[in-house]
Amino acid sequence: MGKACFFLLYILVVMGVIIKYGGVKNTAIFFPIISMILAYFGQIFFINKKKYYSTLLFFMLLFCSIFFIIYNVKMSLPTKSKEYLIYMSYTMSLSSLFIVFISSLKWKRAIFSIVGLMIIFLPVILLWGYYFTSGAWLSVESCMAILQTNPSEAANYIEDHLSYVAMLGFLIIVLSIIFIGKYTSCLILCDKNKKLKIMMAVFVILNIAFLYRTRENIVNNIIYDTKVYAASYDNYLRTKEERQKLLQNIPGINSNTDKGIYVLVIGESETRDHMGVYGYSRDTTPWLSSQNKNPNFIIIDQAWSCASDTVSALTYALTAKNQYNNINLNEAYSLIDIANAAGYDTVWLSNQVQYGLADTPITVIASSAKQQIWLHDKVGHLKDGRYLDMPEFYDGNLIPELDKIKMSDRMLIVIHLMGSHNSYKVRYPENYEVYDTSSSEISKEDKNTAEYDNSVRYTDYVLEEIYKKVKDVPEFKVMVYFSDHGEGIDEHVGHDINRFNYQMTRIPMFFIMSNSYIDKHKGKYNVLLERKESYFTNDLIFNTMIDMMDIHSNEIDEPNNILSEITYDKNPSRFKTLYGKYAVPLDK
Repeated sequence: MGKACFFLLYILVVMGVIIKYGGVKNTAIFFPIISMILAYFGQIFFINKKKYYSTLLFFMLLFCSIFFIIYNVKMSLPTKSKEYLIYMSYTMSLSSLFIVFISSLKWKRAIFSIVGLMIIFLPVILLWGYYFTSGAWLSVESCMAILQTNPSEAANYIEDHLSYVAMLGFLIIVLSIIFIGKYTSCLILCDKNKKLKIMMAVFVILNIAFLYRTRENIVNNIIYDTKVYAASYDNYLRTKEERQKLLQNIPGINSNTDKGIYVLVIGESETRDHMGVYGYSRDTTPWLSSQNKNPNFIIIDQAWSCASDTVSALTYALTAKNQYNNINLNEAYSLIDIANAAGYDTVWLSNQVQYGLADTPITVIASSAKQQIWLHDKVGHLKDGRYLDMPEFYDGNLIPELDKIKMSDRMLIVIHLMGSHNSYKVRYPENYEVYDTSSSEISKEDKNTAEYDNSVRYTDYVLEEIYKKVKDVPEFKVMVYFSDHGEGIDEHVGHDINRFNYQMTRIPMFFIMSNSYIDKHKGKYNVLLERKESYFTNDLIFNTMIDMMDIHSNEIDEPNNILSEITYDKNPSRFKTLYGKYAVPLDK
C-alpha cells in the first residue's frame, strides 16, 4: 500500500463523489488537487515513504467512511460535490499535521498517537455511533436534543436502539483507530538539516492555512450550527428581564379583571394516529372517546406540531414567536410572562426533568411561573436528591401534586407530562398494561407498538384524573390539551428529524370548557365548534390561549392566528411544520 495505491484510491473517491453528486463548478476541483500536492510534498520528511502513504490511506478511509452514512440515510444532505471535496481536503490536511506532530515526539509516541486520534476522529465516532443507533445522520437538531436530554432518557434510548450489530460496528471503529494510532507512531522522520527544517515549516504552514480554508465542511458545520442554535437559546435566557420590563409598558394587557382558572396540559410524543378518539383501531382513549358526547368537549381533527422535538416545538408554542410571523425569539413574550402581566397567578407543574445538559427556552419560560413544582429538578435525579428511579416518572404522580397548588380565583396552570416519550415501556405501571408486550410470539416491532399504545392509554387515564381534579374547582373555565409533537411509531423511527415522516407532527388537541365559560363566551365556543376540522399548528397555542383568557393588546394580538376568533386564517395551504420547512399535507 504505497504511493500508487493511495493516490489511486483518493482519485477514485473524488471521481465517485463527482459522479454521484454532479460536476464541480468554479474552483472546487482545486481542493483535492492541492491536497494531493501537499500529500506528495510530505513524503520527503519520512524515511519510510511506503509507510507514510499507507498511514495517509488509513486516515482517508476512516474519515471518508462517513460517506457511507450519507449515502444510506433517508434525508436531504448536501448534494454538491464541493461539500464533500472540501471535507476530504480538510481531513487530509488534518491528517498530515497530525502525522508530522506525532513523528516529532521523542517519547510515549504510541499513547499520544492513539489518544490524539480518538480526539480528531471523535466526530467520525459520533456520526457512526448515531447511525448505528438511529440509522440516521447526526444533524443540528439531533445535537440539540442530546444537549437537552438527561441520563435517564439517554439510557432508555441506548437500551432501545443498541444492537449487536451496532456494538460490533463501534468496536471495529475503535480497534481501527487503535491500529492506525500504533501504525502512525512507527513513522520515523528523516534527519533534519536546516533546509529540511525550513521545508517542514513551510509544509506545516501550508496545511494549517488549507485547514483553515476548508474548515467549513459537512462535519464541522454541524458543530458550528449547533453553537449558533444554542447561542440563540442562551440569548433568550439573557434577555428575559428586558422582555419583562417591556411587558409592563404594554397598554391594556391587564385590563381584564374577570375571575377564571385555565389549565393547559402539554402531552409528550403523542400522535393522534394511535388514539381511539381519532379513529385508531385500538381503544387507547376510552375517557376521551366518552367525552365526544360531552357538549363542552371540542376536539381538533387537524392539529399539527411545528417541530418534531420538544424544545423546538414548545419554544414556539409557548411564546409569541411562530412560523408565520417575523418576531425575533429574543423579543417573543412567553405565555407565562403575559399571564403574569395580566394579573394571573401562574403555575408550572412538570414531570419532565427541569435541567438537561444545557438550559433551554422551556426552562426560562417555566422559571417565570409564580409557583413551580418539578418532580425531577435536576439531571438524572429526583427532587429529593436520589438517583433517578424510573417508576417515579409516571405521570400519575402529578395528580396528587395538584392539591399542593396555592389556589386563587385567577390562574393559569401549565402541566407538562412525560406522556409517550421513549422508552414507552417505562411510561406506565405494569397494572396499566392493556396490550400484551410479553408474549414470545410477537415481533419486536409489534411489542414496540403495544408499549406505545399502553402509554397512550395511560395518558388518557391521567388526563381524566386531571380533569376530575380541576373541573369542580371554583372559577374553573377551560382545560386545553395538546402534544408537543407526535411519534413515528408505525415506522418505528421515534421523532428523529433525520428520519422524518408526517406522523411525527400529527398531534391531538382538545378543549373542555365549563358551563359558565360557555355562557359568557358563546361566540368563542361556537367558533371552536366550527373549527373542529380546521388546520392548526401548535405554535399558535400562545395566541389561542391568551384569547381564551381574555388577554388582549394591539402589541401582541395576531387575529389571523387565533383559532377561537372568526378572524382566524383557516386556509389549509398556509400551514407549515418543522419551522416552515415542510407544508402540512392536506390529505390526512
